[in-house]
Amino acid sequence: MTIAAINIAFCFNNEADAKILGAKLNAISPEINFISSTSFDGFLKAIAQAEKIDFFIIEENFQQCLAADLIEKLQASQRYKKSLISLCAQNRNDLDGKFLEFNLDFIFDTNTEIYEIHEGLEKSLNKTLLPTIPKNFNILAVDDDALILELISMNINELGHQNIDLCANVQAAKELLFKNDYDMILLDWNLSDGSCMDIMDYIKNNPVSARTKSALSVVITGRNGVDDIMTLLQYGVKDTIIKPFEFHEFEDKITYAIEKHLKKPGLR
Repeated sequence: MTIAAINIAFCFNNEADAKILGAKLNAISPEINFISSTSFDGFLKAIAQAEKIDFFIIEENFQQCLAADLIEKLQASQRYKKSLISLCAQNRNDLDGKFLEFNLDFIFDTNTEIYEIHEGLEKSLNKTLLPTIPKNFNILAVDDDALILELISMNINELGHQNIDLCANVQAAKELLFKNDYDMILLDWNLSDGSCMDIMDYIKNNPVSARTKSALSVVITGRNGVDDIMTLLQYGVKDTIIKPFEFHEFEDKITYAIEKHLKKPGLR
């Protein structure tokens, strides 16, 4: 399997170095398209003209615009939020700690074999093609704040998933839980007619489907004290998202929670 039909943008001090690396990768996967420039301004113009950038490969010691600043801007950009970012380091075993904080998709250095670089890029790319939320997952979100419900729905849709029901209180949640199967339930703590505990008690003590009884519960709340965490643990809830939250926080928490959940015996 090869990386095919993707665009890779190089941000290197020396364009010749970028072209050499590009040529080596292209020898393995001929359908890779490369974008580079002799100046940072030229680099910005080149990526602006491209329909999409799948990978950015940035040199650690890039001088015209500090590499760390560039990575930070790319990760915050709406246009490039789904692009993968790799770092070409001087020595990946002696990397400045600030780069580790970015959770980069792949890091290599000048001593890394070209086949290892290709394999690392391919693995990162393939990971992005896997859905964060399994296609057959049914989701229920419960919150008495209409704006929060809308935000949750938008974030779930942004993750490429559409199967989500929304409701604003305990009673409405019970009615949906009785009628439908769910694989993940996103719960606000305080609701107009009760709390998330009332919903979890209902699931435990009533004849809902086996699928719903084994559903992943995630509490989305502004409460994060030690006593609150201990209370949730007593109900078997280990995953929380603290309000207010950004999309990347929501994505990270949901991804981590689902990965753990699906590893449980008997689950898909």
